Amino acid sequence: MMRLLHVTHQYRPALGGAEKYIADLSEELARRGHQVDVFTTRSVDYQTWRGELPRYERLDGVNVYRFNSWPRGARQWAWLRYGFEHYWRRESRWYEPWIFFGSGPVCPGLFWRMLQRLPQYDLVHINNLHYSHAYPAYRAARWRGVPVIVTPHVHAEQRVTYDVGYLRSILRGSAAILADTTEEKAFLDGCAFNDFVTVAGVGLSLDQLPPLDRAVSRAAFELPDNAFVILFLGRKVEYKGIDLCVEAFMELRRTRPDVYLLAVGPETEYSRALWSRYGRPAGVIVRDTVSDTDRLHALNACDVLALPSSGEAFGIVYLEAWAYRKPVIGARIASVSSLIEHDADGYLVDPHRSGELAARLAVLHDRPELAHAMGQQGRAKLERRYTLEHIGELVEGVYARVLRRQTSLTRS
Repeated sequence: MMRLLHVTHQYRPALGGAEKYIADLSEELARRGHQVDVFTTRSVDYQTWRGELPRYERLDGVNVYRFNSWPRGARQWAWLRYGFEHYWRRESRWYEPWIFFGSGPVCPGLFWRMLQRLPQYDLVHINNLHYSHAYPAYRAARWRGVPVIVTPHVHAEQRVTYDVGYLRSILRGSAAILADTTEEKAFLDGCAFNDFVTVAGVGLSLDQLPPLDRAVSRAAFELPDNAFVILFLGRKVEYKGIDLCVEAFMELRRTRPDVYLLAVGPETEYSRALWSRYGRPAGVIVRDTVSDTDRLHALNACDVLALPSSGEAFGIVYLEAWAYRKPVIGARIASVSSLIEHDADGYLVDPHRSGELAARLAVLHDRPELAHAMGQQGRAKLERRYTLEHIGELVEGVYARVLRRQTSLTRS
């Protein structure tokens, strides 16, 4: 049995791909008989880091300890913008504190508790590199001599997720880096941050994605039974491609009146401005944050998932769509291209061209047998490579290898 401490910016019920990754992994490792504790914030909103959740819970075999973080308001966002505007231009570490304190979450209590309790653990696994929980957790572990593993969720197209001095120091000093995709590993290897980078990926527990009745799922969103439903599922921010989906839908709707767009996920200032600009066109159904049950109904109700996001480290929602045998459309970026096989289980499109997205959607609308075949291939890939059991075994092996190497270094 290993004694594991996972440190993350947020943990369930907070929403997000990185949040789901560490929660699922923690629970799978606990199921395998390891002691798993999580140190995190009380927040469910990275915009503010406001503390809302209880300080302690035991969730599916995992001890979850939550700490208050300094709130993030207009001043902190201004610090973050100031830091990034000047940091790369001048290559000066003077601007790193602006980035650190502007990004958050800044959790002094988490740092001090780690210093006190780290001798109880065999290793520390830091989830998500670019938020400000990562560097204090890394320093505390190094000071206490506990090996660190990091899952950075690097977006190669977004320098903010890795290209800051204190973030690079975590990548260089960790005992191992777990990459989400082969493309992320290739990118990290090319940067020569660390000689132990391995692809672990993200997995799903198929037990948590049960079969659902299509008619019930469509009724939950008031969707006609004979409609062709495009699903956007995610936080409605610009880089996720919600505007591209709206534009492509409107183009299709002119010639295919049975097309509907179901837009599900947390609303933002960007999306509210989008709806204000376009109004609420016929055939567009918008939902804010939904329950886990309704999330699954949305996946089951759609004919295709369209998430042309230009800033993904992995894209767990594509796996969720495959679980319900749906074809997927993602952006032609490195990380997503290593997950979606173009023309096999989905399509890859330019994240800046709505016409290309519309053309791919039109093919799936007009050829339902092709859409069905793509969804089936996605399901087969999920079962072969991306189950939680498979990912848990891979990560468990990396942990064991790191601990063996640590023991060998200590003896020598």
